[in-house]
Amino acid sequence: MKRILIIGMHDKIGGVETFLMNYYRNIDKNKIQFDFVNMFKELCFENEIIELGGKIYQVPNVKRNPIKYYKKLKEIVRINEYEIVHINMLSMANVLPILAAKKAKAKHIIAHSHNTNTPKGILRKTLDKLNKNMVLKNATDLFACSKLAGNWMFGEKREVTIINNAIDLNRYIFNNDERDKIRKKLNVENKFVVGHIGRFSEQKNHKFLIDVFKEIALKEKDAILLLIGEGNLKDNIKNKVKEYELNDKVIFLDIVDNAYDYYQAMDVFVLPSLFEGLPVVGIEAQASGTYCLFSDSITKEVKIVDDVEFISIDDKEKWANEILKCKDKNKRKYSIQNEYNIEYAAKRLEKIYLEM
Repeated sequence: MKRILIIGMHDKIGGVETFLMNYYRNIDKNKIQFDFVNMFKELCFENEIIELGGKIYQVPNVKRNPIKYYKKLKEIVRINEYEIVHINMLSMANVLPILAAKKAKAKHIIAHSHNTNTPKGILRKTLDKLNKNMVLKNATDLFACSKLAGNWMFGEKREVTIINNAIDLNRYIFNNDERDKIRKKLNVENKFVVGHIGRFSEQKNHKFLIDVFKEIALKEKDAILLLIGEGNLKDNIKNKVKEYELNDKVIFLDIVDNAYDYYQAMDVFVLPSLFEGLPVVGIEAQASGTYCLFSDSITKEVKIVDDVEFISIDDKEKWANEILKCKDKNKRKYSIQNEYNIEYAAKRLEKIYLEM
């Protein structure tokens, strides 16, 4: 059995965490086992990881003590003789895991891009630019969630392996009974539900979404906005909703374990992100048969069914109009290509690991 050291899991659920656990749950653990590095008080999905046989290594927080973080990572790789270190990256701001794995003589150092841009900030963008050559020089294998994510992080001339953000498709098949159950729970049985799942961060563009929904609410009295997620900007968005006097029309939920049930309750799923690698929620929403509207900043690779539209994030009026058009559309059951079926995708990743 090969043990893979996974770096990049956080303490809160996001796209990377969902991606990792989808694969971990479905990979043959008689052949491949995941172990994780944790620099937080508690790692996301910690109990489940332990139940599945994974090890969790505590390391210092890289922002508070980068030198100790680097030394501890190097020690973990060296003592446990990890041949494969899989580093999941939203940017190149932190290259210490790659350097530590290299120093500890790991045979395969995987740099995995999950993004196509970084939040505003001179420091982060400067680090990205400075660290690019260091990543390309020391990583032995380049992975990405999409071609766009690979091109952005590694450049167009590099050979990159695309690892799809696959999901358990069976969980997302449209179920009318489940739709009625969730809508009743939320008290929105006869409402037009606009849904969004995502971390409350600058990247997800919630302020823009609230502006758009304000226009929708003026035209459609039965419209409801369902926002699921956590994040640093959640209180700011709640204040904006209050300012617009939309409290009775916007539902805030924390992260839910059964997101697949909540997609059923939506009439349209919206993702006006400023940038994305290839959003898992976009695949999930399409698999559930929900009509989807994405910002044109998101890679077109996310489109795996017909009922998807990409709209400029500069056009609030078009967003409002296109969302309202979805009110009377019927739900459909979709057939999703095999590449996004986690059972198929996990076997492919397993094969890649075993051949390393």
